[in-house]
Amino acid sequence: MIPMRHLWLVLAVAGCSEPGGSDVTGPFTGDEHRYAVVAIHIPSDASAAERFAADLDGDGMPENQFGAITSLLATTNDLSLNASDMIASGAIASRVEIKADDLTNDPTVGVRYLGAEGDVAVVAGGTLVSGAFRSNRTATTRVPGAATLRLPVYTNADPLTVELVGMELDLDPDGRGGFDAVVRGGLRVDHARAIAYAGLVQMFETEPARHVVFARGIDADRDSVLSRNELDNSVIALLVKADIELVDAPAISFAFGVHLSPCTSEGCGRGTVAEPCRDRVHNGNETDVDCGGSCQPCAPAKHCMMAADCQSNACDGGSCAAWSCRNSLRDGYESDVDCGGACGECATGRACADDADCATGQCNQGVATLGTCLP
Repeated sequence: MIPMRHLWLVLAVAGCSEPGGSDVTGPFTGDEHRYAVVAIHIPSDASAAERFAADLDGDGMPENQFGAITSLLATTNDLSLNASDMIASGAIASRVEIKADDLTNDPTVGVRYLGAEGDVAVVAGGTLVSGAFRSNRTATTRVPGAATLRLPVYTNADPLTVELVGMELDLDPDGRGGFDAVVRGGLRVDHARAIAYAGLVQMFETEPARHVVFARGIDADRDSVLSRNELDNSVIALLVKADIELVDAPAISFAFGVHLSPCTSEGCGRGTVAEPCRDRVHNGNETDVDCGGSCQPCAPAKHCMMAADCQSNACDGGSCAAWSCRNSLRDGYESDVDCGGACGECATGRACADDADCATGQCNQGVATLGTCLP
């Protein structure tokens, strides 16, 4: 592993190997200034998505496909609102490091975004003018930055580990010693789908009853298991698709905002957790991460101490038992107690998520709401 004290030199030399005409490539000198990511702003509507967007591929149009996806998640209340809790708990411990001789005006500055301690990030070269930093632009640079990000996207799910390529950074001083920043770049399509699908399944399994209609639209064989093939053939794949060409490959445009606060000699502060059942760490009387005890019931295979800790209302040897079609309880992706989906057809008058849930083949469900089996 490269010692951290040598990493700036290695990255600066690497950046100088194929410089673009106006690329800032180092060497990067001066003090290393460390800033904690104390707030993360994931786009929750079209306005926010547009505000963070920029022309990433040189076609003259601003792009942010990621923002379009997260805006849609917000309309169904599936976008995480607990970034501050994850930062306070340490589930997200990201920082930005600025290598500069002068934090006001410096023509040769290197900035790294570290999603977690130990990450090796590719420096983004740029300039500081009147305290504002602009890195090499994604659309034109031959030496783009890169980073591994930890981002809260799905509600009730772990932060996504995002491998960002073609990264550019804008940092504007906030007047209090920190920065308001925008992070942009792209995601390789295969990587984007892998993390999007994993997070989606975790969100579904954490609160299956709330996502029955959504899950039913994906679960083509109705076995209560959302396979990668089913996800690849669902409406989700239509959203997680390339919209730009980046670093000689199709990519999904990506942009979001963060707020940075200076780290002190004592370290980078975390803050106070407001919602301990949503901070993505195992604490308090939880039997597993954010579930059991006084938090919501746990999904199958999660740790438990008693039946009430589990969605299935069954704790077997310290682990929550699997969902069942015969436990007189609505659990898993059932639309009603012990029926719907993998549990077979429901009788007239019982809740349904689609026509196939009903013995009569008729369900009056809405777009995202359960209905009732009709006669």
